[in-house]
Amino acid sequence: MSVEQVADRIFRVPSTLGPRRFAQWLVVGDDGILLVDSGVDGTIAEHVAPALAHLGHAPDAISEVLISHADVDHYGGNSELRVVAPRARIRAHPADRRQLERWDVIGRERYGWYRGHGLDYDDATWDWLRNAAGPDTPIAGDIEGGETIELGGIAVEVVALPGHSAGHLGAVHHASGTAIVMDAVLARGLLTTDDELIGPPPYSTVPGYRATIARLRELPLERLGTSHYAPIEGRAAVTEFLDASEGFIDDLDAHVRGLLGPRPQPLRAFWEPAAAALGPFPQMEVELARSVAAHLDEAVAAGIARESKADGVPAWSAA
Repeated sequence: MSVEQVADRIFRVPSTLGPRRFAQWLVVGDDGILLVDSGVDGTIAEHVAPALAHLGHAPDAISEVLISHADVDHYGGNSELRVVAPRARIRAHPADRRQLERWDVIGRERYGWYRGHGLDYDDATWDWLRNAAGPDTPIAGDIEGGETIELGGIAVEVVALPGHSAGHLGAVHHASGTAIVMDAVLARGLLTTDDELIGPPPYSTVPGYRATIARLRELPLERLGTSHYAPIEGRAAVTEFLDASEGFIDDLDAHVRGLLGPRPQPLRAFWEPAAAALGPFPQMEVELARSVAAHLDEAVAAGIARESKADGVPAWSAA
């Protein structure tokens, strides 16, 4: 069991997910407890419940659950929560809700999206994703950002942080300058516990991801709480992390646009050189294709690229 206090009434529940850091977050009030993300199937029993016990609470003290976004390592514990914390209100953004509630939907729309471009995960990764997602579990309600969650003695504002997913959410405790942002910003990629680059930073829209970075820059933050990085402490470190996130966008955008030519090329022709230039990414490298496609969409919107078909799959060329 492990739990770390990062501010008054705000706690990080750390563990590992393979070679990477992993964490859920607790905000403990006098009248209830907020859990940000439920992890994968098994996380509640193995990590969250022991952390709560260390703090003197049973799991059924959880009254609010904010699911940051639709990825299996962020909602896979929802079924467990329904059993051990039946009064907890599990909420997420409506843009992500369908994927959170049903494996067949997220499997097709999020993880199976790559197949439409002739790309895919290997079989072992598909098995891990399905198991991590846990049983299909309904969400109690929608939450979109701007709402305040009152817990007694502490309150947090829910903020919309789109880009990584359309409905990504975070929670901000303004008094301590703490923003629990999970995967909303990802610097230049995911790291191992030894701080070695292992995976790319995936995002689905460039404008949304840039807007999230800008939104976080506007807040007087003292720390960022994420899913896969150590706590980012101090204004200078927060700024550095946001600079790295924005720098990656700029570098990938320049690389993708530099690959546009007169002949239509499939996503693979942009993704593979980008991964070689900005990686290496030894784990789930295909996730970079999602970000590359976001930049190609932005190039089309800007009028410098056009999308067509080549050999039955989407392809892009210079406009």
